Amino acid sequence: MTTTDIALEHVQALLQVDSKQGSLHTHVASIIRNLVVEKPADALGHLEMVSRHVKASSFHGHAPDEEQDVVVDTDAQQKQEQWCSRSLKLFSPHADPSSAPKVTCLVQNFLRDAAMFEWAGVGFGREESFRIALSLRKLAVDVPTLERLRLWGKILGTRGDYYIAEGMLKPPEAPLEQAFPVPGSPEDDVEVQGEGANMYAYWVTTGGSAPWVRLPAARASHIRSARSIKRLFTGDLGSPVISTPWFPGKEQHLLRSQIARITATCTLAPRGWYETDDDNPNLIKEAADAEFPAPEELKEQAGWQHCAPFLLSTGKSDWPDLGELEKLKEEKKISDDTFQEIETKAGEEPKHEMLEGLEEDLKAEGDDKSPAWSIKLHGDQGVYAGNDKTLSYTVVAVRSQIWPGAVTVAQDGRFANLYVGDGLKCGMLVPRDKESELPLRGTSPFMPLVPDDIMHEPDDLDEQDEPNPQQNDGASDGEEFDQEEEEDDQ
Repeated sequence: MTTTDIALEHVQALLQVDSKQGSLHTHVASIIRNLVVEKPADALGHLEMVSRHVKASSFHGHAPDEEQDVVVDTDAQQKQEQWCSRSLKLFSPHADPSSAPKVTCLVQNFLRDAAMFEWAGVGFGREESFRIALSLRKLAVDVPTLERLRLWGKILGTRGDYYIAEGMLKPPEAPLEQAFPVPGSPEDDVEVQGEGANMYAYWVTTGGSAPWVRLPAARASHIRSARSIKRLFTGDLGSPVISTPWFPGKEQHLLRSQIARITATCTLAPRGWYETDDDNPNLIKEAADAEFPAPEELKEQAGWQHCAPFLLSTGKSDWPDLGELEKLKEEKKISDDTFQEIETKAGEEPKHEMLEGLEEDLKAEGDDKSPAWSIKLHGDQGVYAGNDKTLSYTVVAVRSQIWPGAVTVAQDGRFANLYVGDGLKCGMLVPRDKESELPLRGTSPFMPLVPDDIMHEPDDLDEQDEPNPQQNDGASDGEEFDQEEEEDDQ
């Protein structure tokens, strides 16, 4: 083998080196084969173009590793897997139906009520409604102390929304005896469970199959502060509430306060459907001889009534017992001024009954009906003859003009309450006060800064003698005395 043959073999070996996209020898051979087949008139002019086409046609990308998934966004992938895992827990049946946990409380059939809300223009879609119904049943299983449960509504946020569930807890078998709270104490700030703003317990979730989180109990101080501010929710329960005036809590406390305010104002029922419980006047129960009103009655405000405790200016539903306050005054735990102040306020603002009508809400002199509510009929308004009664499929929707998004619907012997909104009070849909021409309290689009309380001027201080006089006080400030000293010096 000559030196020329050895050099040729090195050149061939170099041309046949594979670079994972083919070798140079293969590429040149493909170009020549293409030129021979096509036989262009100007082969040299087409050489670069043919080379590009051959290289593009022979490109093969790297196959992904079968053992490693291609993930573009790791955080999004983890959230998707978490969402799928939670959804499977809602949809998957229990392995052993006989040993599956049982629902021991009355749970709202939200799928059935969602059909009524759709007629009123409120809803979440069939798929989301189905998830909500399953999620409510799961919550009922996880909290065995529930007596009944329903979807309260949805509050919209800037970065996330809150789905809210309302439940009534079973009373304890042996309730603890608690001492009467002293007005102004932390114990007095929270009403006991089952009364007033804490008649119901509330849970929130971000939607879908996310877990439910129970909200803290409502505080009267939080409710009073919430009436003085306007703030959109963010969707984060732990976020601070930056507002003026200052709010003493996190977003979860503001959310709970707004829920209490909306519940007290917008929870309705057909008139006569509930009655006061004889054993506990702070509770209501379904009337034994209640008959569901016809749509002709429900389309009037007189056919509806409130069915939640009314919140006073103190943030509570009732005033303290004056008899117990008298005992605290005798024990020197409260002053006479505190007792007189509470007694005076209780006389000026009496407690409201739970089952009050709607026709007097914000009603001014000369108004035929309350401007705080609007009623509209939806769907088929015909009346049909049944076997033993007449049938009507009309949907009656009652909407609040003070809290936009609060709606109560009724159809064929059923009714339900729901709130879907941003959790803010509005005064644009009701007339201004006729005397002051100001909008409804707490509904101004701009909440000005609240000035500090005006301080009283202090009393003038009495002049006192100088404790260590250096010279005659009577002449120390006199002009003649100073002039005499100057003359002596001269």
